[in-house]
Amino acid sequence: MKHKPTSTKETSVTEIVLPIGTCPLDIFTFQCWLKTTHGGHIYQYASEPTQTGFSVQINSLGHIECAINTTLLRIEAISTLGGLNDDHWHLLSICYQYNEIKCYIDSEITHIQQQHIPLITDGASYSDFLLSNKHIDAIFDGSIIDTTLLNRCLSDAEIFDYYQYPYQQKVITENNLHIYQKRHSDHGETVNFIKPKRQEVMLIIFNDTEYDFKKLTPSSNLFLKQLPNIIPANERCAYIIESSNECWPHFIYQVDYIASECIDIKISVDIFKSLTPYRSTVHINAVDELESDCLINQSTETRLSAEIRISENTVITQAKHFMHFLNEVRSYIRAENIITNGRYYSEQQFLVSTGKQMINYQLACQLFNRRLQKRPLAIIKCTSTHDVKVVYKAAIDYNLPISVRSGGHDHEGESGQTNTIVIDLSNMDSIEIDPISGIAAIGPGTTIATLTTALAKKGLMIPHSTTATVGISGFIMGGGWGPWCRKYGMCCESLLQAEIVLGIGETQVISAANKPELLWALKGGGGLSYGIVTRFFVQTFPLPPNLLKFELEWNCYQPETQTLIETTPTMRLLERWEETINADNTSCLLGTNLKIQTKSLASTMAEACSKQGAELTQEPNRIGTCITDFDPNSIKHNCVMYGHWEGNLASLDYFINSQFSEVGLKPDRIRIEPLGGLTQAYGEQLMESWNRESFQYLQQSQAALQAWGQNLQMKGVKWQDLSQPAPHRVTSRLADQTGLKTGHINLLESLTSTQTLEGNRQLGLFTYVTLNAIAGDFYRKISESQQKQSAFPYKEKAYIIQYQAWWNAELEEKAQLHDNSVYTRINRALDWIDACRDADIPNTSGAFISYKDKTIPTAVYFAQHYAQLQRIKGAYCQDPLNHFRSRKSII
Repeated sequence: MKHKPTSTKETSVTEIVLPIGTCPLDIFTFQCWLKTTHGGHIYQYASEPTQTGFSVQINSLGHIECAINTTLLRIEAISTLGGLNDDHWHLLSICYQYNEIKCYIDSEITHIQQQHIPLITDGASYSDFLLSNKHIDAIFDGSIIDTTLLNRCLSDAEIFDYYQYPYQQKVITENNLHIYQKRHSDHGETVNFIKPKRQEVMLIIFNDTEYDFKKLTPSSNLFLKQLPNIIPANERCAYIIESSNECWPHFIYQVDYIASECIDIKISVDIFKSLTPYRSTVHINAVDELESDCLINQSTETRLSAEIRISENTVITQAKHFMHFLNEVRSYIRAENIITNGRYYSEQQFLVSTGKQMINYQLACQLFNRRLQKRPLAIIKCTSTHDVKVVYKAAIDYNLPISVRSGGHDHEGESGQTNTIVIDLSNMDSIEIDPISGIAAIGPGTTIATLTTALAKKGLMIPHSTTATVGISGFIMGGGWGPWCRKYGMCCESLLQAEIVLGIGETQVISAANKPELLWALKGGGGLSYGIVTRFFVQTFPLPPNLLKFELEWNCYQPETQTLIETTPTMRLLERWEETINADNTSCLLGTNLKIQTKSLASTMAEACSKQGAELTQEPNRIGTCITDFDPNSIKHNCVMYGHWEGNLASLDYFINSQFSEVGLKPDRIRIEPLGGLTQAYGEQLMESWNRESFQYLQQSQAALQAWGQNLQMKGVKWQDLSQPAPHRVTSRLADQTGLKTGHINLLESLTSTQTLEGNRQLGLFTYVTLNAIAGDFYRKISESQQKQSAFPYKEKAYIIQYQAWWNAELEEKAQLHDNSVYTRINRALDWIDACRDADIPNTSGAFISYKDKTIPTAVYFAQHYAQLQRIKGAYCQDPLNHFRSRKSII
C-alpha cells in the first residue's frame, strides 16, 4: 500500500509500502480513520497463493469504491452517496462475508451498489490490486490513522462502540498488516501516521436557579481537566474539560448532577468532542421543573466552546424557537436577506457574530422615528409572496411574534417591534400598470417617490402622500391622506383589489367579488390586523396638463435671529383657510394643508405685559392677569399654507388674490413651482415640507446671510433632511365638518405654551401643528353608498389636526449623553404633545391612525367602525391566535 506524502503542522506522512499477504479473504472487516479533500487509493491487500485480494479508494466525488477478488468471482461496489472528501475525519468500516459487502461511515451504514463479476482469466483481476508507481495519480492524498484489517466481520454494535470509544479499543496498526489479530503481539513497532491532538471543551455555565448542583458521576482519569464537583447557584462560571492524548479522534464526556437541596432536581451534561467540528455537540438534559439550553459559540478541531443555561426563564424557550425558525427559513431565504445579530450554523451548532454583522443588524433595526430603538429577533427581507408565506408560517409554527415593515414610517415603531420576527417587504417594490384599465399592481414595499415617478411617466397618478420615502402599504391601509385628497379622496378609496396572506398562511386576492368586507377593512382600517398584503391593485387617474404646487407664508422668521416678523393674526388665517377648503368654488385646489408653528408663552407673556406697562418681574398675580388678558384674535404665529393647484399660473394668482390678498391677508412670501416637469422626476418634487421642517435650510440660510448678507434662495433646492429619519413624536385629532368655530381659541392656546421654549428652533427642535384638508369635492359629492365603500371613518370631517415635535439627530445624541439643557428642551416638547393630546378643543374628536400615538385608545382611531372591524377580523382573517397584532391593531 502506498500513501502520497503530505505534510501538516502536526505530522509528516511518508510513503509506506505494505507487503503482500498470504491469507485468503473469506471474511474480514477493514477499518481506518481518514481525512481528505481529494481521495485516491486507501488500502490494498493481495494474497498470492489464493489469488484473492481487496482494495478500497475514494473517487473524486467522494464516493467509496471497493473491489474484492474471491476464488470464484470479483465483487465491485460503490456508495450511492458521495462527499466523503470534505476535509473532516471519518471512520470508514467495510465488512465482507458470504459474498456481500457492507459499508459504514462513522458507524452508520451507507447504501452501496454491488456487482458480481465471474472470473475468466487467471491473474488478470488479481493484478488490479497491485498498486505501483505508474498509478501515482491514484495515490491517496490525505491523512490516515489506525488502519485495521480483521479476519472476522464486526457487528453493528461493535462498529458503533469503536466509533464512540476508539480509545478503548485495541489499535492494530503494525508494520506488517496481517488479518490474524493474534500476530500483532508478536511483531515489532506500530505505525501511527498522525500525531494525536489533545482536545478541550470550554463550558460557560449560567446557573440561574436557586440550587447548588452536586456532581454524581465519578471523575475519569482519561481527562486532564473536568467539570467541578459543585456548580454554584445564581452564578456564571467557566470550566475546561481537557482530554488526554489517548482520546482520539474524539471523546465522550458524560456527567450527572443533582440539586443539593432537592434530590428530584437533576441535570446531565453530555459532550461529544470530535476533530470533525460539525460533529461536536454539547447536550444538557434537565427535569421538567427546569429550563435548560445550550449554545455553541465556537467549534474547531481542537476546541469547542459553549454556553449552558439552566433556568426557568421563558425567554430561553423563545430563543430555542428562534434558532429552529432560522434553521427552517434558511432553506428558502437567501442568507443576505436574513439579518440577525449573529450567524447561526445549524450543523455545527454555534453562533458567530462579527463586528460587521452586528453593525448591519443595528442599522437594520433602526426605525424612521429615531426616538425609538427596537431589537427584533431577526429582520427577514422577503422578495416574493412565497417568501412572506414561508417566513410567516415558520414564525407562527415556533410561536414567534411578527412585525411587518414596508416603508418603516410607523410613528410608534410598530413595524419593527422588539423580540419579533420582522417581515420586511421593502424589496417587494414591483409596479405593473394595465394600459387599458389604468390599474396599477403595486408591491407593498414600493415607496411613494418610486411609484409616483413611474406613474407620471405614463401620464398617470394616484392620490399619493407628501413624503417620498413612505411605503404604499401602511399609507393605503391607514387611509392615505395627501395633496390630491380634496379631488380624489383618501388613497384607500382607489384600492380595488389586494393580494393577502391570511392567518393560516393561505394567499387570496380579495375584491368586491371575493370577501368584499375584508377589502373594505383594508381601505383605512389600519395595517397588519387582517393579514399581510403582498400586492395592491389601485385605480390611477390621468395627470392634468397644468399642475402647480405653491406655498404661502405669513409671519415669516427673520433669518439671522429666527424671530417672527409679525404681520397677520393667526386667527384670521385659520378662519379663512377653513372657509377656503369648505367653499364649493375652489375645485382647482386639489389638496392643501396649513402649518402653524408654536410660540413660546414666555415671549407672549412679555409682549402682553409690555402692552399693559407691566414687567415680568412683577408679582405673580400681575403676570396672571397678562395671561388672562391673552388675546387669541391678535396672537401671531408663523403660518404656511401648502397646496396643489390644477390650472395655469394666472388662475392660481387669481385664487391667491381673491381668497387672501384682497381680504387683508396678503402673504409675506409666495412660492410657486410647476409639478411633473420633463426635466425632473415627479417623485423628486414631492412637497415634504408640508409635514416637516428643514434644519439644513435654517442653518444654510443663516450661513449665507453671514457670508453674503442675503437670504438663501430656495427655488429648486431639495433639503435632504426633510425625508431623512429623525426623532419625533406626533398626536392627532380631527375637526368637525363645519370647522372648529369656538375651538379656534383652544387650538391657538395649545400652540402658545410654556412647554415650547425660546431658542428651540435655532437648535433644530421644531414644534407645530399641520391641518390636513379632507373637505372638498370628493367627499362632498359622493353618494351615500359610495361613503360606505371604505373603512376610513372620518369622511365627514373637515381636516386632520396633527401636532408634531421633531428634532435633529444631533440633539438626540446630546440628550442620550445627558446634556441637561437639551434633554430639558426635548422633554418639554414631549410634554407639549401630551398636553395637546389631552386638550379640550370644541368641535374636534377622533384620531388618525397614520399619525399614531400609542397613548390614544385603539377604538378612537376607528370610531364608529371599530366593532365592525373586529367582527371582520374574526370572520375572515383565519387568525384565531391573533398573530396579526400590534399595540394599535384590531384585536
